[in-house]
Parts: sequence; structure tokens; C-alpha cells
Amino acid sequence: MEQFNTICELYEPMITKVLRKAKVYKDHEHYRQCARIALWNAWKSYDPTRGDFAPYAYWTMLTSIYKEIEKDNQYKERNIAYDKDKLVNLSHYVQVKEETINEFEALKDVLSCLAEADYKLMKALYIFGATYDEIAATNHMSASSLRKRRQRIVEKIREMLESNE
Repeated sequence: MEQFNTICELYEPMITKVLRKAKVYKDHEHYRQCARIALWNAWKSYDPTRGDFAPYAYWTMLTSIYKEIEKDNQYKERNIAYDKDKLVNLSHYVQVKEETINEFEALKDVLSCLAEADYKLMKALYIFGATYDEIAATNHMSASSLRKRRQRIVEKIREMLESNE
């Protein structure tokens, strides 16, 4: 253990160089500790017949830092921390979405006169907020034909509402 402490002290400048090479700009102590652990692993697995220790330690530490950065990036991509404001806005959005669905259900009488495909298109566009490209991809149609179809459906609904009044 005493030997590793002296090696660790000797290689502190190299650890700093590795952190600069990896462009670590935050969590310096975390990555410095990862480099020390990699130095420990390099020290334990070093084989003098294969070359000098310094390059082996350098590349072991650098590889370890890169792997740790990649692991942290993947974690941050998958686990998003939400602020309280974001959660409040999200709950408000869900509530508005539910109200919209209820209003859409009230229009069901008018929309029941539509063909099932037309009804599904209107529901996908206005309730679920799907884009023309998304709907076109799932229905194997072009987005421009969906736009024209929506225009015809809206005209049909307007005529039906005007005749009911």
C-alpha cells in the first residue's frame, strides 16, 4: 500500500494531464478519483516485460476517464431531472389535454357521421398532436394528401354544423 501511495503522488501531474486531455470541465474530483482507480488497476496488472509503466498507466487512465464520461452522458440522457416548475407545467398540460379529449368526445355526435378513417385522422391530429409526417408514415400515404384530406373533412364538418343550427 505504501508503494502505491508513492506512485499515486508521482503520477498526480499525469492525472491532471489526462483530465485536460479528456476535456473534463466539471466534477473534477469524481474524474480524478476514477483516474486514481485506473492507476491502481494499471499498477496491479502491469507486466514489466511488455514495456514501460508510464505509457501503460496513461492510456489506462485516459480510457477509464472516457468510459466514465460516456457512462455519465448515457445516464443523463436517460434520467432527466425535472424542476418543480416543469412538473407543474406538465401536470397543467395533462389536465388541458384531458379537457380537450372530453370536448372532443362531446363532438362525437357530429363526427360520428364521418368515415372511420377520417375520424381517426382528426383524432390523431387534434387530440394526440401527431404531425402529418408521422401519420403519413403509419398509413403509407403522403403528407400532402393527408393535408388535402383534412381540408375536405373540415369543410364537411362545417357544412354539418351549419345545417344543424
